[in-house]
Order: sequence, then structure tokens, then C-alpha cells
Amino acid sequence: MNTTGYKRRDHTFSEILASQINNQGRGNEGAGRLTPEGLRVGYGTRTGLTQLNMTQGSATETGNPFDMMISGNGFFQLGNGATDEVSYTRDGNFHLSPNPNNEGSYHLVHANGGFLLDQNGNRIELDAEYEVKIENNGQLQFKAKNGQGEAFLSDQRVGIVDIQNPSMLRNIGENQFAIDPDTLPAGTNPADYVRMMQEGEAELSSGFLEGSNVDLMKEMTELMTSQRSYQLNARAISYADQMVGIANNILE
Repeated sequence: MNTTGYKRRDHTFSEILASQINNQGRGNEGAGRLTPEGLRVGYGTRTGLTQLNMTQGSATETGNPFDMMISGNGFFQLGNGATDEVSYTRDGNFHLSPNPNNEGSYHLVHANGGFLLDQNGNRIELDAEYEVKIENNGQLQFKAKNGQGEAFLSDQRVGIVDIQNPSMLRNIGENQFAIDPDTLPAGTNPADYVRMMQEGEAELSSGFLEGSNVDLMKEMTELMTSQRSYQLNARAISYADQMVGIANNILE
């Protein structure tokens, strides 16, 4: 509930096996079984599919200019490790981290250590001499801290990508996602399902964070409904067992 940018998952279930029992004729003695035609008897269920629910979470104002919230579709790209292996997140909680390879410059780093990437897949690098403002379209605006000179726009902008099918994403921990290769059709790769959103296509709000889309009241209500359904099924099985016992005693 309190994890920034967290997205709930919806589970669907499928039937493991079922048998169809048709009415059996009884010759000249009249109608056969009185059960409905084509009665199906099930043998349990299993988890069929889990889908990522991409409903927008509520906005929380932080006042931190490097906190960002995506409105609508899209994910931030994070570069992890020396090779900048890409992962995706909706958590826009970023801060400045000194660049050890270039004194006086900084990277925008995620709370969990990943580097924020631009539209070309490169780390976003900021100069300590300039104040930075992030526009709604992700463009970086710079202005000298000494107040001299006009503000200007950088060629870099925050890279926001659209995932064609969010259900392909698997949680890799630390509030990050990666495309699950097991879900990809044969002959395809993750890049086939990731599209860089164009300037102005994604809307960013600087100084805000997106909250979780988990609703406690809804989750508790669904849990109670599931408990009642389980109790009802358990009671139905108990009654069926009693009825079979009674039928066996009659036959004896």
C-alpha cells in the first residue's frame, strides 16, 4: 500500500479437468437420470494468469524537484550495474549522485541504485553549475546558479517507454520490472515490445510521486468474499458426503 508506484496484480483461475455426465436412458422404464443434461463435474482449479493492473495511483506532492510522476502509460528506464542492464519502474523517486568519472557532475539515481536513462538509453548527467528544471514533457531545462544568462533546454530528456503488454513484466525486486523471456513468442526479443515514447506523448509531474494503486478496503472486501466462498464450497462438500452416506445406507 505504501510502496511508491506499486501496481497490484489480478489473478485468474482455470479449471484443471472436468467430466461431462450425460443422462442415462433406462429402457422402457421411463426417463433416465434427473440431473441436468451434460452435467459437468470439476476436479479443481489452478492459477491461469496474473495480469499487472496499471490503474493510475494517487498523486503525492513532495516538493523535491527530482521526484517525478508519470500520468497515464509509461515506465522510467533504469540502468543497473556497469553495463546499464535496463529495468523499468513507475517509481519516480530520484536523487542526485556524484559522477566519480567527471568531477562537478551528477547522475540522477533511483532510490534503489539504478541510473535514470534518457531517450537514447544513456545516463542523464547534470552539471553542478546549473539549476535543473524538468518540464512536463521530460525535457531538461538548465539555468546558471549565479543568475547570469538565459535558461536553455538540454538535448537530453527523461526516457519514458511504453510496454506493449505489461503482463509480460515480472517483478525483479526493488520496485523494478523486467520483461519475462518465458512469455515471449518464439523468434522475438524484449526490444520488440518496448517503444520509446515521443516528446509530448508522456506527461511528467515534477515534485510529485505516484502512490500505490492498492485499495485496502477493496482488498479486505475481496478477501472476505473469498473466505465466504471457500466456506460455502467446504459446506457443500460436507453435505454431499452426508447425502452419499445416506444413499449407501438406503441401498444396504
